[in-house]
Amino acid sequence: MADRKLAAAAVPGTLEFSKDSLTLSTLCRDNTIRTWSVTTGQLTTEKKVPPRSALLAADRWAERTDKAEVRVWDLTANRQLQIMNSVAMNRAQLSADGRWLAVADTAARRVELRDMATGQSRHSLADGIGGAAALRFSPDGALLVSTNNDNDVRIWRTASGELVKKIEDLTGAMFAAEFTPDGKQLVLAGLDETVYIWDAKTFQLLRKLSGHGETISALAISPDGKTLVTGGFDVLTERNPVKVLFWDLNSGRILRTVRAPHRVASLAFSPNGAWIAMAAGENEIQLWAR
Repeated sequence: MADRKLAAAAVPGTLEFSKDSLTLSTLCRDNTIRTWSVTTGQLTTEKKVPPRSALLAADRWAERTDKAEVRVWDLTANRQLQIMNSVAMNRAQLSADGRWLAVADTAARRVELRDMATGQSRHSLADGIGGAAALRFSPDGALLVSTNNDNDVRIWRTASGELVKKIEDLTGAMFAAEFTPDGKQLVLAGLDETVYIWDAKTFQLLRKLSGHGETISALAISPDGKTLVTGGFDVLTERNPVKVLFWDLNSGRILRTVRAPHRVASLAFSPNGAWIAMAAGENEIQLWAR
């Protein structure tokens, strides 16, 4: 399969593949969710959404209203699924099974963990200064991670709300976080240009990967857990060209380096592992075949 570009009318943000890997969706800066066919590269649907919305999955999005509500919608069916009251949304993350929604409120320095079935708050979790740079659930939904702009990383159990670990000895904010598909490791990267790999059970640091040479703004891990991709940004200006590195996750060896036009906003692997998608500040999405 050849590499290709998907044209958009505005700069894309978070990228989400459908579960069958046939489509790719993103919320663009003009408040439009766009979906493309991965096989043909053709734009298939466009959905205008309110400002301050978030794309949660290929078929789910959320809007923040002026009434301190978060409304979650089914994108495919154009149907409202849930209304959550008394919550502000600066960043949101849906668990893989769709059971939990984590909503970060920067002003309140809290993360609300909401039950998607009822919309009710299960836990209100104290977060750090500056709010969450990234929110991630473990693959089984048992853990929630918030990486903060105050350089701390907090990990909670979703069932109890217990703070399992607070990582405080990092040398800079972590802007990207992902669990490996088997849930055994947590991968973090950010300001200090280094990839950190943690044991997701003991939360001991296993190893560090150096070599990107830029602040890392996004990362993705292949479904088979073998390949890590990191995307950078220039701290002077996000308009400068940057690098995207492909790593062998087991050995830490750099496999491939490509250029991105600007700061890498999002990276995503398709569930079948055939494609890696990148959004990097231009009106297009880059697709690479593995």
